Amino acid sequence: MIKSILIPTDGSENSKTALAYGIYLAQQFNADIIGLNVIDIRALEGPFFSDISGSLGFIPYQNYLPKYQSILEERAKIILETFRKTCEEKNQRCKTRQCTGIIPNIIAEEGKKVDIIIMAQRGEHAQWSSGLLGSTTESVVRKSLRPVLVTPQEFHPFTAVLAPYDGSSESNKALKLACEFVFFLKLPLHVLVVSNNEEKGSEIAREADEFVGPYQLDVKVKWIKGEAHEEILMYAEQQALDLIVMGAFGHSRVRELILGGTTAYIVRKAQIPVLLYR
Repeated sequence: MIKSILIPTDGSENSKTALAYGIYLAQQFNADIIGLNVIDIRALEGPFFSDISGSLGFIPYQNYLPKYQSILEERAKIILETFRKTCEEKNQRCKTRQCTGIIPNIIAEEGKKVDIIIMAQRGEHAQWSSGLLGSTTESVVRKSLRPVLVTPQEFHPFTAVLAPYDGSSESNKALKLACEFVFFLKLPLHVLVVSNNEEKGSEIAREADEFVGPYQLDVKVKWIKGEAHEEILMYAEQQALDLIVMGAFGHSRVRELILGGTTAYIVRKAQIPVLLYR
């Protein structure tokens, strides 16, 4: 099911947690890990340094740029070497790769070569976060053709999985992924339908129950009333679940893109990993 895992890293503590999840899954699935560090080309090409150097009387921007680029490349080497050593300590196969470009674009492009991308909710500047999902992670989720596992601050092994289901094609794909995932790892699965319409909610729950039946899993399908984003997180906490698997977009795609929607809210607020499939 999973034979190759891409883990973007910026050396932050959060990205180290992403690596911990990557090693955990790689050893469960006997998969290879690829560590990726991307130097943001916008930091090298943008006008910021040119403007600052001119206004403050620094050395010309053109003279400073090669030194700045050299610093970033050396930092990338250190980050990837630490990544490699961590994998070696866990007897985990890994390769490392360093690229320069627009970070989410490079991650999504490199992601085409693997089965899954694992990355942190927020990166090296999380201490200044406004509470929103890291812009790089959110952009990768929107661009990636592969499932993206978004990890929280702390690592915990998986013991039970939650798959929210709303009947959309996206959540259908995610439910299939969740079934395959828990079947391989021999974990219990909870399927949660949230709807304020009793007839609709019962129908979607029956549909989910029929879908998971052939997998012969330890599964519980439940329908509840409420607001999806609140009920999903509350249910995961009450049932002590360790992973949420859900579609990256639901029925209202325009609302998802403009306001963030249920998916983005779950990823921003969840204290457990969220596996997104678009």
